[in-house]
Amino acid sequence: MSKEPQIFEAWDADGHVEEWSETFSDQYLDPPFRDRRPEVVDPNGDGRYLWKIADRPSLFKVGGSPTSMNGVASPEQALLSEWRGSLPSAEFHSAADRLALMDQETTLLQVNYPTMLLGWPISYNQPLNAAITRAYNNWVADVSNQAPERMKWVSVIDPGDPKGAALEIIRTKEMGSVGVMVFGVYGNKSIDDPSFEPIWATAAETGMPVAVHPGIPSLEINESHPNFGQHQFKFSVLMGFKRIMLSGILDRYPDLKVGFLETGCAWVDFMVELTQESLDMSNQREEVGLKHRPFSASFINAKPELAVADYIRRGQVFFGFEVDEEILSYMVDKYGPDCWLYASDIPHAHRRLNSPVRLQERADLSDEAKRKLLVDNTASFYGLPMPS
Repeated sequence: MSKEPQIFEAWDADGHVEEWSETFSDQYLDPPFRDRRPEVVDPNGDGRYLWKIADRPSLFKVGGSPTSMNGVASPEQALLSEWRGSLPSAEFHSAADRLALMDQETTLLQVNYPTMLLGWPISYNQPLNAAITRAYNNWVADVSNQAPERMKWVSVIDPGDPKGAALEIIRTKEMGSVGVMVFGVYGNKSIDDPSFEPIWATAAETGMPVAVHPGIPSLEINESHPNFGQHQFKFSVLMGFKRIMLSGILDRYPDLKVGFLETGCAWVDFMVELTQESLDMSNQREEVGLKHRPFSASFINAKPELAVADYIRRGQVFFGFEVDEEILSYMVDKYGPDCWLYASDIPHAHRRLNSPVRLQERADLSDEAKRKLLVDNTASFYGLPMPS
């Protein structure tokens, strides 16, 4: 008689909410910026809604956001509701709306990320850009706090003002945030640039993990070369991985946890080896008396103290994965079961339906590994109490 698979209620390390008119209402947006709040427009009158932002030359959308205008769902939302869930769930009108979908998806806890704000900057006006991120944080905290045991969220910051971003990390930590979202690249700067040091220092000081999420990291490039800009979305995570691993950041802040999300797991082996190769070449140069070129501009002699894979094995580095990747069991065997973060990607329409059950139906992972991938590692990364 075959053994029935043990079913765990998942802890979702990377869900999403889709911003709507309420996100930037007077309740959440600072008064000086209310005359320039993000607006949903229907330029062609066909329900294909776009965002309009002051000081940004073009209308735009990111993922499915915006999803509605004046309460009317977009064609995408209407046609893909099996993946996206209800409109109130996608737009996070209330915690109860999202919890209904989570219950269908065998999910007990969810950590949410933005959708419209997966691009930087949103506006060329830096104070407005920062105000929009603050409004988002105010809104997502307000809704999440309706069910704080099950609904969690991460802070969105504006790295155009690193000191202001550091203050926002402190503010949102007090509001209930469990992490900080960043991109691997911002414009022509990688995330290890010395100007971003206040962000790293404050995340470490507050105990907030840093989540490197896919994003469009340059509005200017996206406006002038939209195809190239879109291709940056996931590849910015890989660029961020190499820069962070070679920067000395993980040595300066040995208790800091960094996650690389929503890019699958197949890239990890390649980038670990590529990054280690850079480190080995530097060591070889030193052995013959040549000074290595610094990996990070912020510290002239910056150099990681450990092999790249050792930072993963000591519990500082985490990765997302997709539940149906063939290579997943190999990666779990190679790097251990403790560094992989399950993500639903709710409500985005390319997600896998009921992915917790899909993972648990796999025959190439042990029950112990499935439990860690679906539950324990999310708790570990975000510093949440480990479930019994």
